[in-house]
Amino acid sequence: MEYQQLTKDTIKDYVMQYPSAAEALGGAKEIAIEEIGDGNLNYVYRLRNAAAHNKSVIVKQAVPYLRMAGEDWPLSRNRMDFEIRALQFYNELVPSFVPKIYHADEDMSVIIMQDLRDHNVIRYRMIEGEVFPRIGEDVGKFLAETLFRTSGFGMDSLERRRLMQKFNLNDELCKLTEEFIFTFPYMEHDSNYDNPKTSDYARQTIRQDREYKLRVLKFKELFLTKADALLHADLHTGSLMGNTDETYVIDMEFAYFGPFGFDVGKIMANFFMAFTSHYYHSDDATYQGWLMEEAFKIWDRFESGFLKLWGEQERSAMLEVGMLSDEELAAYKKSFMKRLLQETVGFCACSLARRTLGIAGVPDIRKIEDEDLRSTLEITNLKLSQKLMMSYDTIETVGQFRDIVEQFYTDTNLSYMEKS
Repeated sequence: MEYQQLTKDTIKDYVMQYPSAAEALGGAKEIAIEEIGDGNLNYVYRLRNAAAHNKSVIVKQAVPYLRMAGEDWPLSRNRMDFEIRALQFYNELVPSFVPKIYHADEDMSVIIMQDLRDHNVIRYRMIEGEVFPRIGEDVGKFLAETLFRTSGFGMDSLERRRLMQKFNLNDELCKLTEEFIFTFPYMEHDSNYDNPKTSDYARQTIRQDREYKLRVLKFKELFLTKADALLHADLHTGSLMGNTDETYVIDMEFAYFGPFGFDVGKIMANFFMAFTSHYYHSDDATYQGWLMEEAFKIWDRFESGFLKLWGEQERSAMLEVGMLSDEELAAYKKSFMKRLLQETVGFCACSLARRTLGIAGVPDIRKIEDEDLRSTLEITNLKLSQKLMMSYDTIETVGQFRDIVEQFYTDTNLSYMEKS
């Protein structure tokens, strides 16, 4: 079908022509249509059976521009090709963590998928102080399964290279990441967010700090050159949906083959930013304690899951039985996981700076109306970024990583904020 942008007037006829989508809607004649997307890139609609609200689907479509910036910022629709391919692959690999697909159409840049109507976007519920008992466990397991099983440790060479070919041309969204995470925040640029005190701090510190910026460039180089595994590549608390029993991962349009530590560091950074935000959103440390536990549970479950899968894998593109003795393999694994942890810390530092200074901040903090309070929290995140970036290569255990983060907040000594 030739591409056309769906509207509330045309979307029903488009969806109902596909049997699995029509079945999910209960074959309804009357369909309620609601635009629900709040993302930066695409349009998202919920279609619901007007007579049975538990019958519904989500329709997501890419348009040929960056939605948050409008038609003046052209962007290829092929980003949806990569989301479709990633979601299809994840449905085979980790079906309990991703929405079910009813129909996917690369020509129309459309996915029709399961409506997670009994789940909430994690970020917004975290702002409200809601606890998700499984979040750290589930995210860590998702990362272990997807990163190991698409790596040279989990696949044979030919199979893996064929999979890589499906994602090699996700060039525009990779370029956005290269610019918005690893370049623009560390210089004066029109796309950067401006809050006077925060911007002044950035100008006087990280944008003048030669060593900090050279270290950021090391992580940009890793992002550009390493192809460890298939990444979600935009994993943050806004791309998670959940309830007390389940966690789902959504929004995979940035998917590409990149460094292991990127997804892990990015999601941990979002938990730390949520922690910082609760000096405003909370009255005491109770919820922050939960956030800290879950942030490090992500790493713990990822590491243990990754090593378990590795122990079960007899041969792969990377290793062949008999190449290393048991002692040699154990030493290699230890060294490898230490390096992966250090990469995670560095990518975490980059994400903290990007979400503070770049065009797309976290609503946990950026939605706070009081500029001075907001700036206090933003500068806290920048200082944490500096601390982690300057110490990542000294960290040998996750315990040291946690000690640095917890000591940072202790030394920062923020008080809980009075709301006007």
